[in-house]
Amino acid sequence: MASPLIAGCYANLECKVADSRLVNKDNFFVLEVIKAWIDPAMKNPRTLHHQGIGVFMLGGETIKLPLKMK
Repeated sequence: MASPLIAGCYANLECKVADSRLVNKDNFFVLEVIKAWIDPAMKNPRTLHHQGIGVFMLGGETIKLPLKMK
């Protein structure tokens, strides 16, 4: 059975629990990504990043740097 994808999300990650030893103490799971999907039709997605204790950040502006190839 395939994992469901979340409509409207730029990326979906299918994970399995790799380590649950810290669950009782810190409510912390270590996950391993098994599969990843992106929506190539979504151009310049705004990403949301959890920074802890209820603080989130939206992805910033795109910066292009010149390539230095030898």
